[in-house]
Order: sequence, then C-alpha cells, then structure tokens
Amino acid sequence: MTRQNLFLTLILFFVGFQSNAENTQNSTPIEIEITKTKREERPRTPDYGNDITAFYQSGVVYLQFAYDMGEVEITVTNETTGEMWQQTDDSAFGFVTIPTSTNVGNYYITIVTDDASCYSGSFSL
Repeated sequence: MTRQNLFLTLILFFVGFQSNAENTQNSTPIEIEITKTKREERPRTPDYGNDITAFYQSGVVYLQFAYDMGEVEITVTNETTGEMWQQTDDSAFGFVTIPTSTNVGNYYITIVTDDASCYSGSFSL
C-alpha cells in the first residue's frame, strides 16, 4: 500500500469514526476518565476536550485519542460473563478499534499508557 493510499484510508476511517460517534441510535457512548497519572497534567482549554473519546457499536469498541499517548494497553472485560479482550496498540494514528462481543452485560474498560497513566470507563448492554 502506498503512503498516499494509507493516508486516504486513515482519512476515510476517521470520517467514518466521526459519523458513527454521532449516530447515537445504534451506539453506546463510553465515558473515559483518568484514574491515575504519573505525568504532569496537560493544560486544557474548553475547546480541547477529553484525552480519550470512546463508544461501543455492534461488538466493537472505538477509541479516539486527543494526542499521541504512545503505546497503550487496552483491556475490555464483560464483568457479567467474565469474557476479556486485551490489545496493545500505538495511539499515534489517533484511533484504535477493539472487537469484543454483543453479549449482554456490564463492561469495564481500562487503558494504560506508556507513562503509566491509567484511564477507565464502563458501559452496559
């Protein structure tokens, strides 16, 4: 794949990500909050928003990163059934998708960054 094709693919994915995030009829928003950090807090303006935006749709968790956090370790757990999905990915592209399940339950997600900051959130199906 050429660099131009890769760039076009990333743009199309991002546009799809944004349009899916706005389609609340079929998706479940996930509030992601920082629970632990070893770094100095980054200054935020009201326009900047959250570090991580996330939602669940049709068995997939979509994560969008506000800035490059380096390599992130993501764990999604269905606390009702005990199912667990783990993935390590690079946040440099700005987004990550995690295939999970469509099973009913209470889900918990944790994201640990290179600098040992920890983010978490939950959602129910």
